[in-house]
Parts: sequence; structure tokens; C-alpha cells
Amino acid sequence: MFDKLKSIKKGYVKSRDKPDQSLPYAKVQKRGKWIRRFVKIALVLVGLSGAVAFIKASNVSQTNHKLIAKMKTYDDKLEKASMGQSVYSPSLNRYAQGFFQTYFTQSDNDDKQKRLKPLKKYFAPNISSTIYDNQDSQKETYVGSRLLNTFTKNDVKIAQYQVGYTVGNDKNTIIRVFNLPFAQKAGQYTVLALPYATTEQDIVGHVGKIDQDDTNNATLASSDKIQKFVQAFSEKYVSSKASDMSLIMKEPEGLEGQYAVKSIDQVSVSGSKANMNIKYLLTLTDTETKLEHSEQITLTVSPNGSTYYVVKMIHTQGGLLN
Repeated sequence: MFDKLKSIKKGYVKSRDKPDQSLPYAKVQKRGKWIRRFVKIALVLVGLSGAVAFIKASNVSQTNHKLIAKMKTYDDKLEKASMGQSVYSPSLNRYAQGFFQTYFTQSDNDDKQKRLKPLKKYFAPNISSTIYDNQDSQKETYVGSRLLNTFTKNDVKIAQYQVGYTVGNDKNTIIRVFNLPFAQKAGQYTVLALPYATTEQDIVGHVGKIDQDDTNNATLASSDKIQKFVQAFSEKYVSSKASDMSLIMKEPEGLEGQYAVKSIDQVSVSGSKANMNIKYLLTLTDTETKLEHSEQITLTVSPNGSTYYVVKMIHTQGGLLN
């Protein structure tokens, strides 16, 4: 019986000393579950970030395409606007005068092929030569041409020229206005259609007014301080270099003694004392030729001690400087 109790006790000790195998397994299993969850969450986040990045990249790409399209639209508008103004282009002028010289020069017994060959260099290649070979076979002699204007009509660039030529043996020059449709790229030109005749546009008209402040401070304009300043400034302006005017002008100008002040008239003042416009008519005498001419001057001035500092000088009767 003693041996039996001893064996039970020994078994109890062995059982107590034996580590519990289930506890580490449960911990490992629990830890693995959290790791798997973490990996899944990480993968989801990575996927979402990738999707967000793709969406952002797509938006940026679309924005870039829109900006490029807008820039092209602005470029087209700018080109059309610039072509709507009167501009002198030496290369266009040489090209057009060469074309008109070829187009308006022919003999009454000319070989047509001889004339067509140089004309083909000017016209677009897909234009049939029969279009520009229907002129009268009488003698024509090119005299000269000059550029009047360039403009855009129906998205086609037009160069308007005054052309002079004679017909037959008549020495009297015929002067007509012709419009030349052309294309331009990389400094080269192509005639797109036959030149068509029009009358010359009258370029004289009343299409704008000067921006001016007509409010006049007569008391201030007639004061000795203003009169002395205008006289002193004008004398220094016509006699000095621009660099010598830097102490009294923000944007220095000077006529370097080429002119002398003859008279100052029609002085008027507007604005406030802190931002004043002094307008006057300045008559100058050329020191070499003794010829006289008058200019409209507007000085925007600010107080500077006992005198004034010229913030802006405008050679018109313009408005206040904002």
C-alpha cells in the first residue's frame, strides 16, 4: 500500500511538472488570426490607395487635356486677333509681291506652260492649273504693289494689296486692290485661292475716345507752385538725358537737348494732392531745324518735399494712374 501511495505521489509530481501544451497553441493560434487580419486590412488599404491614386492620375490627365485644349483655343483666338490687325510682315510682303509680279506679267504671245510653271510654286498643289490659266492672252506688265492690310475671313488669312499694272502697250498704270488668300506655317506661304478684287477700305473714322478726367482744379492749376514745377520739369526734360531724370521720375525720360521749350499752355489739374494729374500743352522747337511742334503731356505726380515727384509721364491727355 505504501508502494501504491508512492507511485500515486510520483505520478502527481510528474503531472504537475509537465507543462500545459494547450496554452501555447491557443496563444499562437490567436496571434496568427490577428496577423491574418492585419495582412488583409493592409491589402485592402493598399488596394484603396492604388484606386485613389489611379483616380487622381486620371483626373490630372483629364485636367491636362482640358488645359491643352484651352491653350490651343487661346492660341487660335490670339492668331485670329493678331491677323485682324494691320501688320507689316517682310517675309509675307516679299512672297506676295513675287506672286503678284508673276501673276500680272504675261505677253500676248506667251507660252502658257512657261507662265504656269512659276505660278505652280505659289498655289496649293491640289488646285487645278486651269483655274489660274483663264486670264486674257493680252499683254500685262506688273508695275508694283504694296501691302494695305491683313485679316482673317471665314478662318482664312487674307493679305490685301494695292497692285499696279499696265495692259497692252498703254503706259498708264491701272491701280486695283486685290485680296490674296494664303496659308502660313514655319515662315513659308501658300496661295489658297485666286486673288479677288475689292475696293480699298476707308481707314479713317471715329472709333474711340481718350480716357480722361475732365475735373479741373482751376485754383491749384493757376498756383505759382504748379506753374513753376511744370516749367522747371519741362526745361529739364528736354535738356537732360534719361539717366539725369531718375531722381525726379519713376520712369526717366529725356530729350538730350534736341529740343527747347517754346511755350507751356492749357495747364489743368485733376485728382487729389496725393495723386495729382497735371495736363498741359508743350510746344517745342527743334534746336537743329528750328521747326516747332506741340505735344500733349500728362504728369501723374506725388508730393516730394517742396516740389513733386513724377510717378508717370504720359504723352496723351490720359486719365489718372490707378
